[in-house]
Amino acid sequence: MSKEEIIDFLNQGTMTAKVSTASASGVPHVAPVWFMIDNNNNNNNESSRPKNRDDGDLVLVFTTSEKSVKAKQLLGNPKVSVCIDDQKPPYSFVIINGIAEIEHNPDHDVLLKYTTKLAEKYMGKENSERFGRRNAVEGELVVRIKPTKIIAQKNVSD
Repeated sequence: MSKEEIIDFLNQGTMTAKVSTASASGVPHVAPVWFMIDNNNNNNNESSRPKNRDDGDLVLVFTTSEKSVKAKQLLGNPKVSVCIDDQKPPYSFVIINGIAEIEHNPDHDVLLKYTTKLAEKYMGKENSERFGRRNAVEGELVVRIKPTKIIAQKNVSD
């Protein structure tokens, strides 16, 4: 897939990202998360739709509790692998290996913006504010995955 095809694929529908982390002893942990793409990679991004940038950055963003296994493991080892795949023919997928940057104690407005955008994607516009507020709580972290390698294939069964 081209970069544009990857971005379009990641922005379609409500596929979850399967985030794989590892403990200090190397034990893997996989968890599904709601995600969005943020090519601007700053707190002033007003759209979950990525903007094309000359530097080619593609940043996957999700939120999680600081008490979650994935958060604890990412704090110890920021290397991460993420898989996003569709579950219907002709089957496509994107695998992102990268480094997680964790924003501790994000500004509430920034956190609310991300949780509301995620809620809109997964729960619909009519529920976005309610779910956004529900998830923008103390102890919630903003996690940004910066890819080091992307593997993508579309229409696997064709």
